[in-house]
Amino acid sequence: MQVHRVHLVNSETASIPFVFLIGRSIRIWFLVAGIASSSKLMAQQEKDFPNRSLPSYPNPFRTKPNTTDDTDVNSRSRELPLANSASWVDVIRLTSLPPHIESPVITAISVSPNGDLIAAAGDDHAIRIVDLSTGKTQATLVGHLDWVQSVEFSPSGLQLASCGNDGTLRIWSLGEKPKLISKKSVEHALMTLTYIDDDCIYVAGFSNRIYQYQGEQTDLSVIHACDCRDIRSIVSSRDRKWIAFGGRDGVLRVRRVDLAEKTALPVQGNLRHSDAANEIAVPLHFERIRTLQFSTDGNQITSVGEDRRIVHYDLVHRAVVGQTEIGGGKLLGLCQLDTHLFAIAGSDNTIRIFSDMDKQVQAKLVGHDGSVSILKRTQKHLISGSFDTTIRIWDIERAIATLDNQGRYVHPVAAQFEDSGAGVEVK
Repeated sequence: MQVHRVHLVNSETASIPFVFLIGRSIRIWFLVAGIASSSKLMAQQEKDFPNRSLPSYPNPFRTKPNTTDDTDVNSRSRELPLANSASWVDVIRLTSLPPHIESPVITAISVSPNGDLIAAAGDDHAIRIVDLSTGKTQATLVGHLDWVQSVEFSPSGLQLASCGNDGTLRIWSLGEKPKLISKKSVEHALMTLTYIDDDCIYVAGFSNRIYQYQGEQTDLSVIHACDCRDIRSIVSSRDRKWIAFGGRDGVLRVRRVDLAEKTALPVQGNLRHSDAANEIAVPLHFERIRTLQFSTDGNQITSVGEDRRIVHYDLVHRAVVGQTEIGGGKLLGLCQLDTHLFAIAGSDNTIRIFSDMDKQVQAKLVGHDGSVSILKRTQKHLISGSFDTTIRIWDIERAIATLDNQGRYVHPVAAQFEDSGAGVEVK
């Protein structure tokens, strides 16, 4: 988390130590060197890309047709107000809860099926249900005893599931008065979950086990065990026929849901994946897989990992069909925007719009001051959660139409911290 320091100095009476002067001189030298390096890099970019134009791929968020006059596209777009600007906020900062004095870092977000609400959670152990049109918290769900790592609305939107470092899976009813309706516990942290249907959830974490929650059963049942003992992402295909999961060992594993249900294993004992023949296991990353996502048709799985790579795996042909190393920090978040367009983000505070058609970053969204841990989308907006304690709402249509000459879009709400990534060049 960010540490904020305020220095109060009386300029008329304060003396300046010699050591401070030396430190200040060194900092100035590095600043000058940094500016020179940045200027050189910008000059090289202008030389390499003298006529950089707007991306030519279809915009999945476009809600208005382009005008047909000859006005410059960039200039015209900057004059247009944000679509629905009166009914959308740009930044959400969750109100702190006692005994915490700061807003929580954001580690988990889910968008409701109708796109009106988000569930957001983080390091203060609470979950907020937030109205996206106003940014106001409608309900706060408390009960977790440690960081909440994953939240997800049920397909019907009537329930919410959450899991976290306290080793519990909690199911919440989202009626007029949201309440906890079920809690299941294991002996280790739970990091990720996915709904199969309204009554079935798969959940995993710091073990090699995939657990299944089925209605009001007594305990979680173990439906699969693998060689990876740190599972960070588990997702189901839209038709709920496949699950994919991955973690510390960088291996993508895929199973059919019907096979998992038929091969439930007992919780006790030394678990091994005795049904390995029914599992697809493909090494994709050199470090942890952090996020997985199925394509809309369920035929492709895309992953990002701490090795700074985005990888595409074709489930039909059982083959890797693309992989690209992205400059910047470790990749944590992933959200597919269109068939060939992805939003990816990570530890360098930057969101990148990546096209797998040309294997290029088409745009960079800057404004966060901490690692961007989670990305989600609505029909029009991209939603990002960060360790800087903010949730930012991005109008992608506006962003793509107003890139600067470095291919960047700076969030309309200025960053609040002194080490803001919005004011420096993003490589």
